[in-house]
Amino acid sequence: MEYTLILLAIFIVAISRAYYLDYKSDKEEFKFSLKKVGKKVLEYCFILLIIIGIKSAYTYFIPLNKTHGVEYNSERLKLGIPQISGNLKYIPEWSEQFELVWYDENSKNGHFKKIVEYGVLNVKSETDYYKNENKKDIYVWSEYDFTDNSFAYFMEKPNDKVASVSENGQLKIEKPRIEQIINKSEFEKFINE
Repeated sequence: MEYTLILLAIFIVAISRAYYLDYKSDKEEFKFSLKKVGKKVLEYCFILLIIIGIKSAYTYFIPLNKTHGVEYNSERLKLGIPQISGNLKYIPEWSEQFELVWYDENSKNGHFKKIVEYGVLNVKSETDYYKNENKKDIYVWSEYDFTDNSFAYFMEKPNDKVASVSENGQLKIEKPRIEQIINKSEFEKFINE
């Protein structure tokens, strides 16, 4: 850090000395070039302000429709999507520009998390997570896709077979958790047990 400041100070002194010598040699030419450089600096500052303004507007206004919180529960009911119940609390720390998260930290059984994902214009999907205290470390979730109005169901569970032998006889380490697609009846069976 100190070396950077020293190098910056040397650079500023050198540039100042060069401008002073240029001013001494031809005052009219120096004033003309200073005006020209000043105009360019102002142009670049204006362009930079426009870019910063667009970025700020993008993060503030995009997605355009972010109204899929609790007020959307009546529509969820019509579509068959689980509602945001009173025990789910909005967690701004976990949420991002294109994702809102609701979570129930006290839940030991049932619906404990909802994630609403947005595109630029509208909502893309809603994902609802469930756990069952009778089945430790196993989670299921449903994902509703708003583009084609369809559900997909998934399960994540511990991998009983963490290590296995590959076809060529070498030890193969598996993922500690398995994620798989399940059908609606398996999903409903899990959440109703």
